[in-house]
Amino acid sequence: MIYYESPQVEISWNEAQQIVELRWKAFAQGVQFRTAMDKVVELAGKMNGSKVLYDNRKMSVIGQEDQAWVSQNWVKRASDIQYCAVIAPEKVVAKSSLNRIVGTIDEFPYELKFFQHREDAVNWLAEMRHKVR
Repeated sequence: MIYYESPQVEISWNEAQQIVELRWKAFAQGVQFRTAMDKVVELAGKMNGSKVLYDNRKMSVIGQEDQAWVSQNWVKRASDIQYCAVIAPEKVVAKSSLNRIVGTIDEFPYELKFFQHREDAVNWLAEMRHKVR
């Protein structure tokens, strides 16, 4: 079920695996980027979902302001999320900005794992069980 779509991103609910899926399609910054990230949190809350798959293969560089927003603002609001599988970006500059975000976060509220292939990421998420907090 597609929950949110724009020229930059598609966010959907994978009913079979109980996973929120975000797939970047193009460069996004500012409102475009933040809206997409907020929709992930929103959908996880609505579906009582604790697993997110970020398909970042087509992601481009993430601006410094958006990097700071993720680490200082968004991560704190992602409390419903327990597991994140991240498919690495194809572009080196995108990998670099993603690594900078990860490096600035002291403690993630969820378990985070990186993958090269979507199938591996989905399989890992399928194995994860919802934790009672």
